[in-house]
Amino acid sequence: MQTDSFDLQELFQYVLREARAAWRYRWRALILAWCVMVAGALLVFSLPNKYESSAQVYADTDALTNPLLRGVAMQPDVRARLQVVTHTLLSRPNLETVADKTGLSVRASTPAERDELLLKLGNTVRIKDAGTTNLYNITYSDHDREMSQKVVQAFVQILMNDTVGANTAATATAQKFLEQQVQDYGKRLSEAETKLADFQKANLGYIPSQGGSTYFTRLQAAETQLQNLQAQYDTAAAGRATTQQQMRAMAMGSASAGIDPRTQEIDSQIATYQQKLSTLLLSYTEAYPDVAATRRMIAQLKAQRAELKKNAGGESMMGVVSDNPVYQEMQKSMYTTQVNLQTLATQIALQKQQIAELKGAADKITDVQATLQQLTRNYDVTKKQYDQLLERLNTAQLSQDATQSGNNLKFRVISPPLVPLLPSGPHRGLLLVLVFGFAVAVGLGFAYLLHKVTPVFVTPADLQDFGDYPVLGSLGLIVSPSRRRERRREAIGFLAGASMLPMILLLAFAFDGNLARLVQHFFVMGVA
Repeated sequence: MQTDSFDLQELFQYVLREARAAWRYRWRALILAWCVMVAGALLVFSLPNKYESSAQVYADTDALTNPLLRGVAMQPDVRARLQVVTHTLLSRPNLETVADKTGLSVRASTPAERDELLLKLGNTVRIKDAGTTNLYNITYSDHDREMSQKVVQAFVQILMNDTVGANTAATATAQKFLEQQVQDYGKRLSEAETKLADFQKANLGYIPSQGGSTYFTRLQAAETQLQNLQAQYDTAAAGRATTQQQMRAMAMGSASAGIDPRTQEIDSQIATYQQKLSTLLLSYTEAYPDVAATRRMIAQLKAQRAELKKNAGGESMMGVVSDNPVYQEMQKSMYTTQVNLQTLATQIALQKQQIAELKGAADKITDVQATLQQLTRNYDVTKKQYDQLLERLNTAQLSQDATQSGNNLKFRVISPPLVPLLPSGPHRGLLLVLVFGFAVAVGLGFAYLLHKVTPVFVTPADLQDFGDYPVLGSLGLIVSPSRRRERRREAIGFLAGASMLPMILLLAFAFDGNLARLVQHFFVMGVA
């Protein structure tokens, strides 16, 4: 800590010695500072006034018809269009239009001066956001207050009129192109439909079914159907053989046993009624109606059995079998199976004929199918393209109608440009402060430079550091009263001269406008 304090103290002593040495040239520094201050002030006040005019424009990108037409009409990217419009507003054609319309081009008499004028105009005009979405400020500054307002007004007119007209023309051009394309594809679609219809008429028997099956699919389906019919035929034939075998067995069994199946059925019924009669006699007497009815039914069945036995000798056993209900059902099944076999045989023959025809016309069918697929593919592609173009044309027409009715990028002037009454620049106060600081710095630097050119020893330590000779001591200067008064007057004069610099700065702030007009008038008169 002591070392740091000692170093700072040495630095302070060094600065103090250098300031005392440069103090000898204080008058020269003051005069130079005054010269710089006066020259800088004259230069600042000679700068012409700048008058800035501005307009505030709002870009309406959310028209009321946009939500209603979303999904129906084309929604242009108005925000991207807005960026393009704001970037191309300062293009050279627009700058030339503004310069000619406002009379700004009169200031240039040669092509080089005109190029410089347009370049300066493009650099001076500023288009920037106003802090709110889609709100822009257009500003321009010029030494002529009316010219600044005219330039801003010209740019606003270009922004509001020319861009909308260009958008409408571009929309009309796109719609005309779509109409031409729809007509061309309409003709192609008609030609494709005619070719497809003529081909289908000429090859009616070789065209696939509505399901779109190919030749190989049809052949495979026919062979599969033939296999299914053959399997059904084999199953029916096997069933017929089984039924025939059962019928022969039933006839042979009845003939060998000599038993009448009808007698067996009556005996079964008699046994059933006798069991019922036994059950009733356990609970009721002979006079009970159900008991009497059961006895009568048993008697009738016995009489029927006796009648059958009496007539059994004159009938053949084959007739008995034919009267059997089971045998009759077998005969019905036999007839049905025979009909099914004949039907299946006919279907199998037709299916074999169809397969033979398909195999015989294989080359013709495959060629027809390949050509049909090509014609159909061309027709589908043309029809799809035609439908898309027609849909886009309808969308474009609807979008153009919506654009003309307000669904477009519009600019609204929120604050129109006005003729400025007060200048916006230059900022003479700031420039005067900079001139004052520069003048003081130049004066101090000049005094220090003179000290370095003609140095002196201020303290004995400086003299001892300069050479190897020892310094024995120092003598003070005895100043006379007249010299003291002279020094006092000199110090007062220097302080008065130095204090006048900030006083001049304050007066320049106070009489900024008047001094500017006076200096500019003097320079203009001097030039004239």
